[in-house]
Amino acid sequence: MKAAVIEKQGGIENIVYRDFPDPVVGPRDVLIRCQAVGLNYFDIFVRKGMPGLPVVMPWISGADAAGEIAAVGSEVKGWKIGDRCLIDPLTNEGMMGEEVQGAFAEYCRIPEQFVIPLDPRLSFVDAATIPANYGTTYRMLFTNGGFQAGELVLVLGASGGVGTATVQVVKAYGGHVIACAGSD
Repeated sequence: MKAAVIEKQGGIENIVYRDFPDPVVGPRDVLIRCQAVGLNYFDIFVRKGMPGLPVVMPWISGADAAGEIAAVGSEVKGWKIGDRCLIDPLTNEGMMGEEVQGAFAEYCRIPEQFVIPLDPRLSFVDAATIPANYGTTYRMLFTNGGFQAGELVLVLGASGGVGTATVQVVKAYGGHVIACAGSD
């Protein structure tokens, strides 16, 4: 398969578009033909190198992906080739693109329980914006924060992906927002 491969940590010149071995699909895995992949700040951390996050090179980054099922493992139920899907990148094997080879490639492999049916109203591009941005927002507001309708939420970095998602979700759930950003 073709992939954007980080050959060594450092500058963007270390990303090479080249052939890379196809992912090996286990009995409970699915192979996704990637149609859209979101770029997140942690992808830059993986490329540049970050203390405490050792990544073996060469590496494929990319966690937020949407695509179509290209193959299913022998024990996979409920998925068939061609099904449209979205990936939950925080898998039981680790975070895709950080601890597990990612989706900046033609194909990625993921355990079946982390594949989500893609609503036909969503494009692949729209879907690839969801996991990190809205997943982080949900955890911050509801899992960790106990957010309730009517509350006031200060959103620092409201112009980024997570910030934008947080503003939208707070307003959709009846909250009030003070949005801060470093530029217009």
